[in-house]
Amino acid sequence: MNSATPEACADALEAFIRANFQVRDDDPSFGRDVNLWEEGYVDSTGVVEVIAFLEETYHVTISEEMLFSPDFTSINGMSKMVARFNAA
Repeated sequence: MNSATPEACADALEAFIRANFQVRDDDPSFGRDVNLWEEGYVDSTGVVEVIAFLEETYHVTISEEMLFSPDFTSINGMSKMVARFNAA
């Protein structure tokens, strides 16, 4: 899966986060635009898991610039970044 649309990436990333960080399907606060770090869905160790998932799945390298981008806080933001990276 070398390239993906933002929607396909968001689907895969959401499934990964729900499975690996025990986010319930009926959690009313969870969504694709929620700040995963500030809301406590993903902790500092989990960030490493998310990076590894994105890098392995989409063959991208998450740079320090990308990691500290405001987009790298939500599923939709990360998905758009990965799609832009793959389009380049």
